[in-house]
Amino acid sequence: MNTLNFRFNNILLLLTLISLVISCQPAITPQPVADFSIEKITGSPGKIKLTNKSLNAKRYQWTFGDGRASTEEAPEIEYKTDGTYTVVLTAKNDVGQDQVSNSVEIGGLVKYVTAGFDYAPINGSPSRIQFTNRSMNADRYQWQFGDGQASTEPNPLIEFKGNGIYTARLIAKNANSTDEVSKSVTISGVPTSGSVMFWTNGRGDGSDIEVYVANAMQGVINTHQANGTPSSCGLDGYVTFQNTDGTYSFYAQSKSRSWSGVITIKNGECRMKLLPQ
Repeated sequence: MNTLNFRFNNILLLLTLISLVISCQPAITPQPVADFSIEKITGSPGKIKLTNKSLNAKRYQWTFGDGRASTEEAPEIEYKTDGTYTVVLTAKNDVGQDQVSNSVEIGGLVKYVTAGFDYAPINGSPSRIQFTNRSMNADRYQWQFGDGQASTEPNPLIEFKGNGIYTARLIAKNANSTDEVSKSVTISGVPTSGSVMFWTNGRGDGSDIEVYVANAMQGVINTHQANGTPSSCGLDGYVTFQNTDGTYSFYAQSKSRSWSGVITIKNGECRMKLLPQ
C-alpha cells in the first residue's frame, strides 16, 4: 500500500468517526416563541377568532380577561359584556415556555344581567341584615328572604324575626335578560321568647288577683299602680308570663271580680296587660 492510499483511507475513517459522533448527539429542542392574532367575526360583535402563530410549542394556555381560560390551540370565544379585554397566550414545550398578550375592544353587545350580592349584620343587632347589591347591567330587582319577606329595593335592610337558616334570593333584570342568585343567611342570637306582665290600677276589693294563662296558674297580683304604666316586665307584686310567640287565653280573679281574654306574645318584647279596677 502506498503512502497516498494509506492517507486517503485514514481520512475516510476519520470522517466516518466524526459522522458517528455527530449522529449520536441528542437533538436540541428550541425554546418556544408565543405569538397570535385576533380577528373579530363579522355579524357577531362579541365573538373573536384567535389564530395561533407560535413556534416550537406543544401545549397552550389561554386566558381571555373575563375569568375564562382554554388549552385549545386556536379557540373561538364570545364575550357577553362590552369592554377592553386582555388575551394572554402561554406557549410551552419540554424545555420552556413563552408568553405574549394582546388587547381587544368589544362594543355594541346586548347587556346581559349578572346577579350578585353580599350581606352583613348591622352592628349590635344579629337579626338586622344589610344586603348590598353587586349585580351588573340590571335596573330592576326582586328579593325574597325565605321568611315571607320580599323587597324591590336595590339594597334592602331586612330584620329577621327568629333564629334559623334562611335562603335569600335575588332576581336581577333589565330589558334584555334576567339572572338570579341565592345565598344562605344564618341568623342566631335573636330572643326566642317574649313576656306579658299582668298589672292592676287599684286594689278593688282589697284581695289578691290570681292569674291563669293557658289553664295554669301563673301567680298573684298583690300590689297596684294607680297612675301611668309599669316600667318593665318582671316587677315584684305583679305576674309576668313568658313564652314563645303565640296567642294565649287567660283568666284572672279576685274575691269578687274576674277578667278573661287573650294575650299575644312577641319574641323579644315586653307587653303590659291591665286588669282594670
